[in-house]
Amino acid sequence: MSSQPSTDSAPLYDVIGLGFGPANVAIAGAIVDKWALSETSSSHAPLQQALFIEKQPEFRWHPGMLLPNSRMQISFLKDLATLRSPQSPITFLAYLHSQDRLLNFINRGSFTPTRKEYADYLTWAADYVQKRGIQVRYGEEVVAVTRLDDGTVQVRSRNVESGEEFSRRSKNIILSPGGTPKLPPALSVIAPHPRVIHSAHYLAAVDDFFASVPQTSEPLRIAVVGAGQSSTEVLLDLYNRLNALPAPGGKKHELEMIFRKGSLKPSDDTPFSNEIFDPASTDLMFGLPSKRERQHVLREYNPTNYSVVNMRTIDSLYEVMYHQKLLDSIKSRTGRQEDSDRTRISLRPYNSIFAAEVVPGSTDGARETIRLTLHGVLDRADSQNTYDAVFCGTGYDRDSWVHLLAGSNLGEHLGVKSSTVELVPEPEHAPAEGTVPLFAEVEDAGALSPVSSRSTDGFSTPPTPATPQSEHAKLAADMQPSKVRISRSYRLLSPAGDGAGEPRIYLQGCTQSTHGLSESLLSILGVRAGLVVDELCAI
Repeated sequence: MSSQPSTDSAPLYDVIGLGFGPANVAIAGAIVDKWALSETSSSHAPLQQALFIEKQPEFRWHPGMLLPNSRMQISFLKDLATLRSPQSPITFLAYLHSQDRLLNFINRGSFTPTRKEYADYLTWAADYVQKRGIQVRYGEEVVAVTRLDDGTVQVRSRNVESGEEFSRRSKNIILSPGGTPKLPPALSVIAPHPRVIHSAHYLAAVDDFFASVPQTSEPLRIAVVGAGQSSTEVLLDLYNRLNALPAPGGKKHELEMIFRKGSLKPSDDTPFSNEIFDPASTDLMFGLPSKRERQHVLREYNPTNYSVVNMRTIDSLYEVMYHQKLLDSIKSRTGRQEDSDRTRISLRPYNSIFAAEVVPGSTDGARETIRLTLHGVLDRADSQNTYDAVFCGTGYDRDSWVHLLAGSNLGEHLGVKSSTVELVPEPEHAPAEGTVPLFAEVEDAGALSPVSSRSTDGFSTPPTPATPQSEHAKLAADMQPSKVRISRSYRLLSPAGDGAGEPRIYLQGCTQSTHGLSESLLSILGVRAGLVVDELCAI
C-alpha cells in the first residue's frame, strides 16, 4: 500500500498525540518546559503546534475506582515531571503549593496520596498545559491514520456526539491509547450487560445497580472476579454497601470472590524490588539479548504489581472476615445477632469461569440473574451458581493501537500485517552460533502475550487468564504476530529503515515486553516523556 497524496487544506501540526491520559499529559508538560527554556535562551521554540485528541469529554483518570480513602501505591515523587525535571511547574509539589495544601500534605506524614487527590493533580496538570498553549480536542475519537507522500500523517477523527469528522496532518505522532476494560472470555460473550460490570466503571454502575434492586427483595448474591488490588477494593466497598441494605427474614447477603490462585498474594513493594521500575532497569530490559531473557525478568518481578494486593488492603479484608467469624461464634453461643451483620464474604480460590449465561426474570417477581459455571483449577470439578451481579477486576487490553494501524498504509510501513504484534527492540542481536540462552531452562509455555494486557492505573488490575478448556477462549495464540521494531526512545521503526523526512511514530504504555514492567504504570511517565520530546526536538 503506497503513501497517499497530501491534503494541503488540512491543518499541519508538529506533533499530534492520540489520547490525553497521564502519558500524553506528561508529554505536553515536557513540551511546555521546552517552550519556557527557549524563552530564557532566546532560541526558537520547538514543537509550537502540538495537538492532543481525546475521546472522553474531559480529562478523566480511572473515575470508576476513586473509592473513598483509596491510596496510591507509588510515591508522589513519581509524578508527571519530577524525575525528569524537579523544577518543572507540573510536579505534584507544584500542584500542592498552588492549592495551598503543601504544609498540610507534609504534616500528613505519607509519601502516598489518596487516589482522589492524585486524580485531581492529573486534572490540574492537564488544565495547566492547555493554559500554556497546548491544544486539546476532547470528545473526538481517532478513526484512521494515513501516511501521506509529503512525509506527514493524516489523522482523521470524529466527534463522538455529533459525528462530524475532522482531518489534520502531523509531522509526528504519539500513540498513547490507554487500556480497554477486559472481561474473562466467558463473560465477554454476554457483555455488555448492566449486571456484568468492570471495575473501570464501578462507581457509576454500582449506584445504578443498587438503585434497581427493590428494598424488600430477597438477599443479594454478588460475585467479584479477580485477585488483584481493584477486585479486593471492590469487594470491600460492596461489603459496606450491602451491610447498609436490609436483608429480609434475618437472611444475609452473599459476596463471593472468584479467582484462579490459592490465596490473595501481597505485592512486593520492598526497596530492592522497586528498583525494577527505575529508568536504569528500562535500559537493562531493553538491552537484553533476546525475548527469552526479557520474559524471564518480567516473570520474576510480576509480584511487584500484577495479580497482587497491597498489604493494608489484605489486612482490612482479613479483619472483616475474622470479624464475621466472631459474630458467628457469638450468635451460636448466645442466639443474638447484630443488626449490622447482614453480609457474608466467601473466597472461591482455584476456580475459573468456564461459561456464563443470563437467566431471565420470571413473572412471579424473580430477578434476572447471571449464571456462572465455575471450573476447578485443581480438581477439574464444575459447579454452577447464580448471581445478581458480577463485578470484574480483570485488567485491560492494550492493543487498540494495533487495530488502528492494521490495514492502513502507515501500519504497513511499520510492519503491522496482522491483528497481533510482537514488539522487537532495535537492535536485537542474534546470539552467536552454539551459544546457550541465559535462561534456557525457562519454559516457553509461561511466555507473556506479545501485546501486554496490563493496567495503567498505578494499582494492580490484572487480567484473569483464559480457561484453556473454555469454548470461549481466544485462539489468538495460534496466529503469527507481526514483528514490529521499536527503539529505546519508544519510536516504531520501519523494517526498511526510516529515511530523512519520514514521520516519527512513538508508542507509550504498550511496550512492557521490550521496555519492562513500568511501561503501563505511572512510575516513569516523566522520564519517558523527556526522552520522547528530546528526540522530537533534535529533528
